[in-house]
Amino acid sequence: MKITSLFNRRFARVRKYLEKVKKTLGSKSLVKLLGASLIEDGSMRTKCTTAGIDYEYALRKLEEVAKVDLIEVVKELVGEHKVQLSIDDTLNEKYYAEAAWVSAHMTQFFYSRKDKTYIPAHQILVATIRDLETNEVYLIHLEIYLPQKVVNILKQEGKPVQFRTKIEIAIELIEKVRRRLNVSSIAFDSWYVNRRTLLPGVVSELKASARVTEGGRSVPVAEFPEGEFSVTYLGVPIKLIVVNNYKGCGRRYFFTTDLTMTSEEVITTWENRWDVETVIRDLKVLGLRSSSFKSVVKILGYMKLVGLVVNFLHILKYELGSHLGVKALSRYLKNVYGYFLDYKKLFRLR
Repeated sequence: MKITSLFNRRFARVRKYLEKVKKTLGSKSLVKLLGASLIEDGSMRTKCTTAGIDYEYALRKLEEVAKVDLIEVVKELVGEHKVQLSIDDTLNEKYYAEAAWVSAHMTQFFYSRKDKTYIPAHQILVATIRDLETNEVYLIHLEIYLPQKVVNILKQEGKPVQFRTKIEIAIELIEKVRRRLNVSSIAFDSWYVNRRTLLPGVVSELKASARVTEGGRSVPVAEFPEGEFSVTYLGVPIKLIVVNNYKGCGRRYFFTTDLTMTSEEVITTWENRWDVETVIRDLKVLGLRSSSFKSVVKILGYMKLVGLVVNFLHILKYELGSHLGVKALSRYLKNVYGYFLDYKKLFRLR
């Protein structure tokens, strides 16, 4: 069944996104795998069975998916609209990974309070955009990174590692996104704040121990009363907004490098940063943790495959005007197309 027969004219943007993804992936097998990933949150083997393609062949094809530019795929959806870029990182627990304490394929062990044991995981930098005209949110970047302490261990073992800190990755990403999208503001948490990330349009928060300069004096932000202040931080002029008992979580110290923003705009932008947290949750419920591979490229390819699915389900949700989460939408597609249609043909190329 061709894609034009799956959705009526109301879902023009859904079709547009799928056609862009199909063009980007190129391979019929990858398109089938994407369709299977929409309705199966299990392992890679489960997805391959649903798609009717060979598992070993699909593993090789993941290296092609790793090259997919998520920014390019999403660009047509937002056009020249102003967007907010949000950046964060997360642990992607790999319960089935074969891993040493640290390994060349970037798997490490972390203590899980929930499981009360050590489990293997990857550290991932995730970036999203919010279309400020439509309030729609899309994933635009996924990247595995290693902290410096892990790199040091690998070097001691004589293993060559190409290393960039998450700060360096974030700075490079900001520059790339700004060249290609109409970025109005950038939000990230206090762990990303340093001299190099105090770029135009940044909104973030300072820790209570941070010191700013006001009137030539170095003052801890904790000494400021509630209100709005023009100060300098690490040599950069910022607008500091101190909020007492922010949503029951005590005093918070928000700031922006855009001195024209109002306090309300700063706090709204900060709260929009939770978009990236929502997308991280969506990635995990759609099977990000379900498969493990011994190749960094294959791992990234699988992550991007799940990312493409997340974006599809977000578009579908917006078009439907639905409040359902991605898991519920995925289950809906599986029920509808599994009952009425052969969903192995859901994403057949023209």
